[in-house]
Amino acid sequence: MRRRGFLHAFMTFWSSVRVRLMLSYLVVMAIIMVIFGGSLYATQIIFNPATAESNLETQVYQEAQRLSTDYRRALSQHQAPGALSEKLSSGEIVLLLDTSGNAILDQRGTLPAISIQQLRDKVRQGQTLSDLTISQTQTQNQHWNWWHSATSDSYRVLITPVLDQNKRVAVLVVGLPKQTVMPLFFIWLFHGTMGLLAAAIGGYWLAGRALRPVKMITRMANEINATDLRRRLNLHLRDEFGELAATFDQMLGRLDAAFRRQTQFTADASHELRTPLTIIDLELNRALTQPHNCDEHRQILELVQSENVHMTNIVNSLLLLARADTGQLALQRQQVDLSDLALECVERLLPLARENDIILATGDLPELLVNGDPHYLTRMMLNLIENAIKYTHGSGQRVHVELTAESDKWGVLRVQDDGPGISEEHLPYLFNRFYRVDRARSHNPSPSSGPQKEVGGTGLGLSIVQWIAHAHGGEISVESQPGRGTLFEVRLPLTRSTVGAGLAPACREAAPYPGTRDHQR
Repeated sequence: MRRRGFLHAFMTFWSSVRVRLMLSYLVVMAIIMVIFGGSLYATQIIFNPATAESNLETQVYQEAQRLSTDYRRALSQHQAPGALSEKLSSGEIVLLLDTSGNAILDQRGTLPAISIQQLRDKVRQGQTLSDLTISQTQTQNQHWNWWHSATSDSYRVLITPVLDQNKRVAVLVVGLPKQTVMPLFFIWLFHGTMGLLAAAIGGYWLAGRALRPVKMITRMANEINATDLRRRLNLHLRDEFGELAATFDQMLGRLDAAFRRQTQFTADASHELRTPLTIIDLELNRALTQPHNCDEHRQILELVQSENVHMTNIVNSLLLLARADTGQLALQRQQVDLSDLALECVERLLPLARENDIILATGDLPELLVNGDPHYLTRMMLNLIENAIKYTHGSGQRVHVELTAESDKWGVLRVQDDGPGISEEHLPYLFNRFYRVDRARSHNPSPSSGPQKEVGGTGLGLSIVQWIAHAHGGEISVESQPGRGTLFEVRLPLTRSTVGAGLAPACREAAPYPGTRDHQR
């Protein structure tokens, strides 16, 4: 398990966008540094002053050797050296003197008289390799290139004898212009600019690649509207963007479910309100268009009043749930004894139980103190007990109400009936608004039981009960089997005073009904 957890953490770490982006930038920067360092090193090697001097000297020696061979051949054949066709390098100067160094046998390139005299002096002094400064700034063949700035006023000059069978026949002077090497600052500036440009391009490309899922999420978010919430991103990634996409899909699922509930709620509310309005309209038209006696008019008015009361209950329940959804309902919390509320609710519903031939019984009602709103807690109990009485009529005989404590932390209200029960497929939707399972909680009466009275209601009572339980930090559950009745349990947190003092005696009798605790008709 530890190894699996370590592997999972390791894979999660390496699949992170931050890690992958960091590694990508490291790779790009490493490539840039290698290219930058390599090119800078190569540039320094190529344009190093010592390297440039060595290359220049090598070129001067090669030129001198080539020209010496050509001049020796011409002199041995008694040809005029000036008649030779020689291809010279850019800015190159050539001077061929006799053995004494006075007479000029051949001259190529631009050489002022003062420079010729300086070369003659160097020949007489026996110098072989030296530098010469020529007053002319640049020769006609001199050219500029991108890497070098030519300075044709400084030359590297080689003085070498022209030998024919070990006999000195002339003195050859060959000079090439020195090239000023580009300063290190400009080299660094160029490579630094190229490196920054490459880093910017690489960073832009990496950022675009990393933010591609965000663009996809943004595009889909712009395309989705309130009527098309079934679309999903389905980005099967294991990084932060995958988590963002999954969260976005979950949000769309919640919005889709909320819109569906809202649409269904609107349709159900319209249907529920349309029925009493239709009945009222029909009865009023009947009363206005047909002659009736006083009793018939009274019956019509009673029916209109009944439908008006039903419609008023629906509207009040809808307003309560709407205000609860928006957080506009504030509970007036105080310390409340659940046993007192349970006895009060049982006593108020005894007439309804007698009317429906139901035995309303109470079990143990210990003193359980909770911090809650007595008005809403009473309404919660009344709704549960009233539902049990209505749905038990015609199929059962008994509704049982009791209180108990669990682990000295939770007070539990149980309302159980022996009615028709609820099918399992209806249980998950039982607390949805306007969801009713009248047929599921009805049964086929026996021939002797007579016609069964249909149960009416708004379909909002259990939704209100669930909200009251949740608003008090509790929860509600239901257990039911067809033909064996239904049990509703509401758990509410007890106050510290109840837990510290212990529970009250296990049974509290309803004062008007001592002894049996079966409140019969």
